[in-house]
Amino acid sequence: MTETTNKGRRWLRRSLWLAAIAALLPFTAHAEDPASDGAWEMSDLTLKLRAKNTTSAYSMPVTREMETLLLNTVDPDEPGIAFRCEKGRLYVILAVRPADLSQALREGVRRPRDWEMTYRIDDGDAVTEDWVSMSNSRLFMAHEFATTAAIFHAARDGGTLELAVKGWDPVTVEIPESDDELFDYYIESCKLDPAYDPNAGT
Repeated sequence: MTETTNKGRRWLRRSLWLAAIAALLPFTAHAEDPASDGAWEMSDLTLKLRAKNTTSAYSMPVTREMETLLLNTVDPDEPGIAFRCEKGRLYVILAVRPADLSQALREGVRRPRDWEMTYRIDDGDAVTEDWVSMSNSRLFMAHEFATTAAIFHAARDGGTLELAVKGWDPVTVEIPESDDELFDYYIESCKLDPAYDPNAGT
């Protein structure tokens, strides 16, 4: 009777121990791979770009695919910000109207062309420059890395981004608070060329 009782107690202790480990595993995985903080999320993305076929004026457009790592705001009811890195370089993309950024970028990019945009971070000076209009999803990507770096630091710190696209009404993007751990993990995962690392020299 005693031996049976001892076996039962050992089985119970082992079961409780395994249950405790299982309960901790999701939190351990999240700590090692902080892919989301509630306001921002990180994911792999195959970006599809449609462009003119330069070999013939009469050919169908060609589609190029680029593997990239995406970090974006997640609220589809607000204008948003996304960062993408590929081949050692970091880019910023802005949605100047409410959009599900992750979904919009996965739908592909058609007929990219330059478009004038003016932006201001908090109370800083207004900057006017050409961005790339990425499709009718109202997404725009910065040409200049200095712009990407400035908006990346604003995204880390939180704040306000005012945008004015030529021919459209101005819009204000309230940058959500971010988790430094997520942003650090994102930059580490990107393996950026130092010339395109917004944290280089800081």
